Amino acid sequence: MSTAEQSIASQSSHLLTGQLQTLDPAEDNQVLGLLYEYETVQLNHGAFSRHVHFAGTERSALYVEEYGARSHNLGALRGDRLAFCLPIMETDSRWWGRSISHGVMPISRSGKTIHATFDAGQRHIVMILDRQWCLEELSKGVVGQVLNIENIFNPQNSSFLEIHPLQVQRWSQRLCRLLTRAVSWPEKAPKQQFESELLTAVRSLLEPAEVSQLIESRSKQVVEMALTYADAFQSQAVTVSDLCANVNVSRRTLEVAFQTIVGKSPLQFLTQRRLCRAYVDLKRAKNESIRVTDVAYAHGFTELGRFANRYQKIFGELPSDTLRQYSSQRRLALEI
Repeated sequence: MSTAEQSIASQSSHLLTGQLQTLDPAEDNQVLGLLYEYETVQLNHGAFSRHVHFAGTERSALYVEEYGARSHNLGALRGDRLAFCLPIMETDSRWWGRSISHGVMPISRSGKTIHATFDAGQRHIVMILDRQWCLEELSKGVVGQVLNIENIFNPQNSSFLEIHPLQVQRWSQRLCRLLTRAVSWPEKAPKQQFESELLTAVRSLLEPAEVSQLIESRSKQVVEMALTYADAFQSQAVTVSDLCANVNVSRRTLEVAFQTIVGKSPLQFLTQRRLCRAYVDLKRAKNESIRVTDVAYAHGFTELGRFANRYQKIFGELPSDTLRQYSSQRRLALEI
Protein backbone atom coordinates (compact mmCIF):
# COMPACT_ATOMS: atom_id res chain seq x y z
CA MET A 1 0.00 0.00 0.00
CA SER A 2 2.01 2.94 -1.26
CA THR A 3 -0.18 5.82 -0.04
CA ALA A 4 -1.77 4.13 2.94
CA GLU A 5 -0.70 5.35 6.34
CA GLN A 6 0.21 2.27 8.32
CA SER A 7 1.24 1.58 11.89
CA ILE A 8 1.32 -2.16 12.47
CA ALA A 9 2.76 -3.72 15.60
CA SER A 10 5.25 -6.52 15.13
CA GLN A 11 4.27 -10.09 15.89
CA SER A 12 4.72 -10.62 19.62
CA SER A 13 4.59 -13.81 21.62
CA HIS A 14 1.00 -12.95 22.45
CA LEU A 15 -1.02 -11.22 19.73
CA LEU A 16 -0.61 -9.62 16.34
CA THR A 17 -1.98 -6.09 16.87
CA GLY A 18 -1.90 -2.71 15.23
CA GLN A 19 -3.74 -0.08 13.25
CA LEU A 20 -3.77 1.18 9.69
CA GLN A 21 -5.55 3.66 7.47
CA THR A 22 -6.23 3.67 3.74
CA LEU A 23 -7.09 6.78 1.74
CA ASP A 24 -7.82 5.09 -1.58
CA PRO A 25 -10.55 2.48 -2.29
CA ALA A 26 -8.16 0.69 -4.67
CA GLU A 27 -5.76 0.09 -1.81
CA ASP A 28 -8.54 -0.66 0.63
CA ASN A 29 -8.97 -4.13 -0.86
CA GLN A 30 -5.65 -5.13 0.74
CA VAL A 31 -6.42 -3.96 4.29
CA LEU A 32 -7.90 -7.23 5.56
CA GLY A 33 -6.71 -9.49 2.78
CA LEU A 34 -5.89 -12.34 5.16
CA LEU A 35 -9.52 -12.54 6.28
CA TYR A 36 -11.56 -11.54 3.22
CA GLU A 37 -11.52 -11.58 -0.53
CA TYR A 38 -13.45 -8.45 -1.47
CA GLU A 39 -13.57 -5.18 -3.37
CA THR A 40 -14.51 -1.69 -2.19
CA VAL A 41 -16.63 0.69 -4.26
CA GLN A 42 -16.90 4.35 -3.25
CA LEU A 43 -20.54 5.49 -3.67
CA ASN A 44 -20.34 9.29 -3.42
CA HIS A 45 -17.98 12.24 -3.69
CA GLY A 46 -15.67 13.00 -0.84
CA ALA A 47 -12.42 11.93 0.72
CA PHE A 48 -12.33 8.17 1.12
CA SER A 49 -10.78 6.69 4.23
CA ARG A 50 -10.97 3.53 6.23
CA HIS A 51 -9.35 3.37 9.67
CA VAL A 52 -8.83 -0.04 11.30
CA HIS A 53 -7.59 -1.16 14.73
CA PHE A 54 -7.03 -4.90 15.00
CA ALA A 55 -5.80 -7.76 17.16
CA GLY A 56 -5.70 -11.46 16.37
CA THR A 57 -4.34 -14.95 16.75
CA GLU A 58 -4.04 -17.85 14.30
CA ARG A 59 -7.73 -18.74 14.78
CA SER A 60 -9.41 -15.48 15.83
CA ALA A 61 -9.46 -11.78 15.01
CA LEU A 62 -11.09 -8.66 16.39
CA TYR A 63 -11.11 -5.27 14.69
CA VAL A 64 -12.86 -1.90 14.74
CA GLU A 65 -13.27 0.00 11.48
CA GLU A 66 -14.58 3.44 10.57
CA TYR A 67 -15.44 4.75 7.09
CA GLY A 68 -14.90 8.30 5.88
CA ALA A 69 -17.13 8.07 2.81
CA ARG A 70 -20.19 6.07 1.78
CA SER A 71 -18.95 2.86 0.20
CA HIS A 72 -19.88 -0.72 -0.57
CA ASN A 73 -17.94 -3.91 0.13
CA LEU A 74 -18.57 -7.06 -1.89
CA GLY A 75 -16.79 -10.29 -1.08
CA ALA A 76 -16.55 -13.32 1.20
CA LEU A 77 -14.59 -14.68 4.16
CA ARG A 78 -11.50 -16.69 3.30
CA GLY A 79 -10.89 -20.17 4.73
CA ASP A 80 -13.50 -21.69 7.06
CA ARG A 81 -14.58 -18.84 9.32
CA LEU A 82 -17.52 -17.20 11.08
CA ALA A 83 -18.05 -13.44 11.36
CA PHE A 84 -20.04 -11.31 13.84
CA CYS A 85 -20.50 -7.57 13.39
CA LEU A 86 -21.67 -5.25 16.21
CA PRO A 87 -22.43 -1.53 15.83
CA ILE A 88 -20.69 1.24 17.74
CA MET A 89 -23.22 4.06 17.57
CA GLU A 90 -25.81 6.20 19.32
CA THR A 91 -29.30 4.80 19.83
CA ASP A 92 -30.83 7.18 17.26
CA SER A 93 -28.38 6.24 14.52
CA ARG A 94 -29.18 4.01 11.57
CA TRP A 95 -27.53 0.63 11.25
CA TRP A 96 -27.64 -0.60 7.63
CA GLY A 97 -31.03 1.01 7.16
CA ARG A 98 -32.37 -0.12 10.53
CA SER A 99 -32.57 1.45 13.96
CA ILE A 100 -30.20 0.00 16.53
CA SER A 101 -33.27 -0.48 18.74
CA HIS A 102 -34.33 -3.30 16.42
CA GLY A 103 -31.56 -5.38 17.97
CA VAL A 104 -29.93 -7.02 14.94
CA MET A 105 -26.41 -8.34 14.40
CA PRO A 106 -24.99 -9.04 10.93
CA ILE A 107 -23.37 -12.48 10.71
CA SER A 108 -21.71 -14.46 7.96
CA ARG A 109 -19.62 -17.53 7.23
CA SER A 110 -17.17 -18.59 4.56
CA GLY A 111 -18.90 -19.44 1.31
CA LYS A 112 -21.59 -16.80 1.72
CA THR A 113 -21.37 -13.56 -0.28
CA ILE A 114 -21.22 -10.40 1.80
CA HIS A 115 -22.86 -7.20 0.51
CA ALA A 116 -22.25 -4.36 2.96
CA THR A 117 -22.95 -0.67 2.39
CA PHE A 118 -21.32 1.66 4.91
CA ASP A 119 -22.27 5.29 5.50
CA ALA A 120 -19.60 7.90 6.20
CA GLY A 121 -18.80 7.82 9.90
CA GLN A 122 -20.14 4.32 10.45
CA ARG A 123 -18.14 2.40 13.08
CA HIS A 124 -18.47 -1.22 14.09
CA ILE A 125 -16.49 -3.98 15.74
CA VAL A 126 -16.10 -7.38 14.07
CA MET A 127 -15.20 -10.80 15.47
CA ILE A 128 -13.79 -13.44 13.11
CA LEU A 129 -13.43 -17.00 14.42
CA ASP A 130 -12.25 -20.25 12.91
CA ARG A 131 -15.47 -22.25 12.46
CA GLN A 132 -14.22 -25.69 13.47
CA TRP A 133 -12.42 -24.33 16.52
CA CYS A 134 -15.56 -22.45 17.54
CA LEU A 135 -17.68 -25.59 17.18
CA GLU A 136 -15.26 -27.67 19.25
CA GLU A 137 -14.88 -25.13 22.05
CA LEU A 138 -18.60 -24.42 22.39
CA SER A 139 -19.45 -28.13 22.64
CA LYS A 140 -17.08 -28.94 25.51
CA GLY A 141 -18.75 -30.01 28.76
CA VAL A 142 -21.93 -28.10 28.03
CA VAL A 143 -23.77 -27.01 31.16
CA GLY A 144 -25.67 -24.16 29.61
CA GLN A 145 -27.95 -24.34 26.60
CA VAL A 146 -26.65 -26.16 23.53
CA LEU A 147 -25.93 -23.85 20.60
CA ASN A 148 -26.47 -25.14 17.10
CA ILE A 149 -23.91 -22.97 15.33
CA GLU A 150 -24.31 -24.79 12.03
CA ASN A 151 -28.02 -24.04 11.98
CA ILE A 152 -27.55 -20.40 12.96
CA PHE A 153 -25.00 -19.86 10.19
CA ASN A 154 -26.85 -21.85 7.52
CA PRO A 155 -26.25 -20.00 4.20
CA GLN A 156 -30.00 -20.12 3.55
CA ASN A 157 -30.77 -18.12 6.71
CA SER A 158 -30.84 -14.35 7.08
CA SER A 159 -27.59 -12.40 7.27
CA PHE A 160 -29.05 -10.59 10.30
CA LEU A 161 -29.52 -12.32 13.64
CA GLU A 162 -32.04 -10.85 16.06
CA ILE A 163 -30.37 -9.98 19.35
CA HIS A 164 -31.67 -8.01 22.32
CA PRO A 165 -30.50 -4.38 21.85
CA LEU A 166 -28.91 -4.28 25.31
CA GLN A 167 -26.89 -7.42 24.52
CA VAL A 168 -25.57 -5.81 21.34
CA GLN A 169 -24.68 -2.61 23.20
CA ARG A 170 -23.01 -4.36 26.14
CA TRP A 171 -20.88 -6.64 24.02
CA SER A 172 -19.81 -3.99 21.55
CA GLN A 173 -18.56 -1.95 24.53
CA ARG A 174 -16.81 -4.95 26.13
CA LEU A 175 -15.15 -5.96 22.89
CA CYS A 176 -13.99 -2.39 22.26
CA ARG A 177 -12.36 -2.34 25.69
CA LEU A 178 -10.71 -5.69 24.98
CA LEU A 179 -9.36 -4.42 21.65
CA THR A 180 -8.08 -1.18 23.19
CA ARG A 181 -6.14 -3.15 25.83
CA ALA A 182 -4.75 -5.54 23.23
CA VAL A 183 -3.59 -2.78 20.85
CA SER A 184 -2.21 -0.55 23.61
CA TRP A 185 -0.46 -3.26 25.62
CA PRO A 186 0.00 -6.38 23.42
CA GLU A 187 2.61 -7.75 25.81
CA LYS A 188 -0.07 -7.87 28.53
CA ALA A 189 -2.65 -9.65 26.37
CA PRO A 190 -2.13 -13.44 26.44
CA LYS A 191 -3.61 -15.30 23.49
CA GLN A 192 -5.62 -17.65 25.69
CA GLN A 193 -7.32 -14.81 27.53
CA PHE A 194 -8.06 -12.96 24.29
CA GLU A 195 -9.62 -16.06 22.73
CA SER A 196 -11.60 -16.82 25.90
CA GLU A 197 -13.11 -13.34 25.74
CA LEU A 198 -14.23 -13.88 22.15
CA LEU A 199 -15.71 -17.32 22.85
CA THR A 200 -17.62 -15.90 25.82
CA ALA A 201 -18.95 -13.11 23.63
CA VAL A 202 -20.15 -15.61 21.01
CA ARG A 203 -21.92 -17.82 23.54
CA SER A 204 -23.50 -14.84 25.30
CA LEU A 205 -24.73 -13.29 22.05
CA LEU A 206 -26.06 -16.52 20.56
CA GLU A 207 -27.68 -17.97 23.67
CA PRO A 208 -31.34 -18.53 22.69
CA ALA A 209 -32.75 -16.46 25.54
CA GLU A 210 -31.67 -14.42 28.54
CA VAL A 211 -31.21 -16.71 31.52
CA SER A 212 -33.55 -15.62 34.30
CA GLN A 213 -33.15 -18.59 36.59
CA LEU A 214 -31.34 -21.91 36.89
CA ILE A 215 -32.39 -24.90 38.95
CA GLU A 216 -30.20 -25.26 42.03
CA SER A 217 -28.52 -28.51 40.98
CA ARG A 218 -27.50 -26.99 37.66
CA SER A 219 -26.21 -23.87 39.37
CA LYS A 220 -24.11 -26.00 41.70
CA GLN A 221 -22.62 -27.81 38.74
CA VAL A 222 -21.67 -24.52 37.06
CA VAL A 223 -20.09 -23.16 40.26
CA GLU A 224 -18.19 -26.38 41.00
CA MET A 225 -16.77 -26.54 37.48
CA ALA A 226 -15.73 -22.89 37.70
CA LEU A 227 -14.00 -23.43 41.05
CA THR A 228 -12.20 -26.51 39.75
CA TYR A 229 -10.83 -24.48 36.87
CA ALA A 230 -9.86 -21.59 39.17
CA ASP A 231 -7.99 -24.00 41.47
CA ALA A 232 -5.91 -25.23 38.55
CA PHE A 233 -4.58 -21.67 38.18
CA GLN A 234 -4.32 -20.71 41.85
CA SER A 235 -1.40 -18.36 41.34
CA GLN A 236 -3.27 -16.43 38.64
CA ALA A 237 -6.32 -14.20 38.86
CA VAL A 238 -8.54 -15.92 36.28
CA THR A 239 -11.04 -13.71 34.49
CA VAL A 240 -14.79 -14.20 34.18
CA SER A 241 -14.29 -14.85 30.48
CA ASP A 242 -11.74 -17.58 31.26
CA LEU A 243 -14.33 -19.26 33.46
CA CYS A 244 -17.11 -18.89 30.89
CA ALA A 245 -14.97 -20.30 28.10
CA ASN A 246 -13.83 -23.31 30.12
CA VAL A 247 -17.18 -24.11 31.74
CA ASN A 248 -18.80 -23.29 28.40
CA VAL A 249 -21.59 -21.05 29.65
CA SER A 250 -22.57 -17.49 28.91
CA ARG A 251 -21.56 -14.64 31.19
CA ARG A 252 -25.17 -14.30 32.33
CA THR A 253 -25.45 -18.01 33.19
CA LEU A 254 -22.26 -17.86 35.28
CA GLU A 255 -23.46 -14.76 37.12
CA VAL A 256 -26.86 -16.31 37.91
CA ALA A 257 -25.29 -19.58 39.10
CA PHE A 258 -22.95 -17.82 41.54
CA GLN A 259 -25.67 -15.52 42.84
CA THR A 260 -27.91 -18.56 43.38
CA ILE A 261 -25.31 -20.63 45.25
CA VAL A 262 -23.06 -18.12 47.07
CA GLY A 263 -24.95 -14.83 46.79
CA LYS A 264 -22.05 -13.02 45.11
CA SER A 265 -20.73 -12.42 41.63
CA PRO A 266 -18.05 -14.85 40.37
CA LEU A 267 -15.33 -12.21 40.60
CA GLN A 268 -16.30 -11.15 44.13
CA PHE A 269 -16.45 -14.73 45.39
CA LEU A 270 -13.18 -15.87 43.81
CA THR A 271 -11.36 -12.78 45.07
CA GLN A 272 -12.57 -13.34 48.62
CA ARG A 273 -11.71 -17.02 48.34
CA ARG A 274 -8.13 -16.18 47.37
CA LEU A 275 -7.91 -13.64 50.21
CA CYS A 276 -9.06 -16.26 52.73
CA ARG A 277 -6.47 -18.73 51.46
CA ALA A 278 -3.80 -16.06 51.77
CA TYR A 279 -4.95 -15.42 55.36
CA VAL A 280 -4.60 -19.12 56.20
CA ASP A 281 -1.11 -19.25 54.70
CA LEU A 282 0.00 -16.17 56.64
CA LYS A 283 -1.29 -17.67 59.90
CA ARG A 284 0.50 -20.94 59.20
CA ALA A 285 3.81 -19.36 58.19
CA LYS A 286 6.48 -21.42 59.97
CA ASN A 287 9.37 -18.99 59.90
CA GLU A 288 10.16 -15.32 59.49
CA SER A 289 11.67 -15.83 56.03
CA ILE A 290 8.17 -16.00 54.56
CA ARG A 291 7.12 -12.62 53.16
CA VAL A 292 3.68 -11.12 52.55
CA THR A 293 4.72 -10.54 48.94
CA ASP A 294 5.37 -14.26 48.40
CA VAL A 295 1.98 -15.23 49.81
CA ALA A 296 0.20 -12.56 47.76
CA TYR A 297 1.83 -13.67 44.51
CA ALA A 298 1.10 -17.33 45.30
CA HIS A 299 -2.61 -16.51 45.29
CA GLY A 300 -2.68 -14.36 42.16
CA PHE A 301 -2.38 -10.89 43.72
CA THR A 302 0.21 -8.86 41.82
CA GLU A 303 -0.84 -5.37 42.99
CA LEU A 304 0.28 -5.42 46.62
CA GLY A 305 -1.43 -2.15 47.57
CA ARG A 306 -4.84 -3.38 46.42
CA PHE A 307 -4.20 -6.75 48.04
CA ALA A 308 -3.49 -5.10 51.41
CA ASN A 309 -6.58 -2.86 51.19
CA ARG A 310 -8.91 -5.74 50.32
CA TYR A 311 -7.34 -7.93 52.99
CA GLN A 312 -7.81 -5.28 55.68
CA LYS A 313 -11.46 -4.75 54.77
CA ILE A 314 -12.21 -8.44 55.37
CA PHE A 315 -9.94 -9.34 58.28
CA GLY A 316 -9.60 -5.97 60.02
CA GLU A 317 -5.81 -5.98 59.87
CA LEU A 318 -3.02 -5.73 57.35
CA PRO A 319 -1.41 -8.92 55.98
CA SER A 320 1.86 -7.93 57.66
CA ASP A 321 0.04 -7.73 61.02
CA THR A 322 -1.31 -11.26 60.58
CA LEU A 323 2.14 -12.59 59.74
CA ARG A 324 3.83 -10.75 62.61
CA GLN A 325 1.21 -11.70 65.18
CA TYR A 326 1.22 -15.41 64.53
CA SER A 327 4.98 -15.57 64.02
CA SER A 328 5.40 -14.01 67.51
CA GLN A 329 3.00 -16.52 69.03
CA ARG A 330 4.94 -19.43 67.54
CA ARG A 331 8.27 -18.07 68.79
CA LEU A 332 6.81 -17.68 72.28
CA ALA A 333 5.50 -21.24 72.23
CA LEU A 334 8.91 -22.55 71.22
CA GLU A 335 10.61 -20.61 74.03
CA ILE A 336 8.22 -21.96 76.61
